Amino acid sequence: MVTGKNLTSILLTSLLLLSACSLFETNQKKEVLENTSSHENLPTTFINGETAVSMQSDEENYTLPVDEIILIISNSGSSNVGFGEHRSLEKLQEDTWYEVPYREQFAFTDIGLGLGAGESLEQEMPLEFLDYDLTAGTYRIVKTFYINEGVEEIALAAEFEIKK
Repeated sequence: MVTGKNLTSILLTSLLLLSACSLFETNQKKEVLENTSSHENLPTTFINGETAVSMQSDEENYTLPVDEIILIISNSGSSNVGFGEHRSLEKLQEDTWYEVPYREQFAFTDIGLGLGAGESLEQEMPLEFLDYDLTAGTYRIVKTFYINEGVEEIALAAEFEIKK
């Protein structure tokens, strides 16, 4: 026979088990990429008139485990190029690019940055905030730039390989 005390004990134990399970699930990184990229093929360089901007990763090939990926942005044109902190990582799977998600609690600072003519800048990819364990494959970093005094928006990608 179940008494009030036993019922309370059973309910409390069930609640603790459920909350522990959900806590465990939220700490697990995603193993499958679900969201396809909004971009098709993207160039690494954009040149048009006075604007010439390019980006690349600091290495063409990385070996697992990957601790650091640096994005190098260069403005070899004669006009300024604007951009923000945001950069996304995508993985190529079966000829389709998929977004590598960040953890829900992660966000980039919403500030405007710029590169003057002839300037370069390095940005580290925040790998510790990814909600996905990097595995071998082809990846790219995607970034949006604002050109022609901020009137036009372009996206570039820096591709690289991760190997075992």
